[in-house]
Amino acid sequence: MKKPLLSALCFLLGALLGAVLCLLSVTLKMSHENKNTVPAVPAVPISADGEEAEETVSAAYSVLSAIRDGDYETLAAFVHPEYGLIISPYSTVNLASNQCFTPVRVASIAKDDTEYIWGTRPDTGEPIQMTAAAYFSGFAYDCDFMAAPLLGVNRIVKSGNALENVATVFPDGDFVDFCVPGSDEEGLEWKILRLVFEPYEDTLRLTAVIHSQYTN
Repeated sequence: MKKPLLSALCFLLGALLGAVLCLLSVTLKMSHENKNTVPAVPAVPISADGEEAEETVSAAYSVLSAIRDGDYETLAAFVHPEYGLIISPYSTVNLASNQCFTPVRVASIAKDDTEYIWGTRPDTGEPIQMTAAAYFSGFAYDCDFMAAPLLGVNRIVKSGNALENVATVFPDGDFVDFCVPGSDEEGLEWKILRLVFEPYEDTLRLTAVIHSQYTN
């Protein structure tokens, strides 16, 4: 009697182990396949028309994915061919001082060793000086904006005491705010990555990448 019971127990354990391994394999495969897919969009405060807003959000997630992955050739394909890409470290855009990259320069960011001045740090007044690759990976994309729970289309989700002039500087543009709220009790540690698009030959092209966070 013991041998049949032992054999049956071994069979059941083997089947259970096989099922667990199969489930793990399927889960890992789905995780890999969904790595670069656009996440489900949370409740979106939309001020633009529904269809237009949907197009803008879709383009914004594609751009955000390229920034996150350091895929500058894909990012360059979105950049406005005439206006270039304005890069602002804070919500107040200054066309006279902000860096502006052409699509060609964006595509070569990974190979560019030049250290640019992007602005000044509000707490120390020291210049923000680094390569473009370091800026995008370490300053602009400084938290998981792909998982941002707050999304605003043509609506500034949060702001501090800095001048919010995106609508003035880009009157024909649409913008998307990816906002990660602060985990502190006062809610002041929020960060935003704002992407601005303008129409060009019936397509949306990226004209600005704006990083914003609370400053006092």
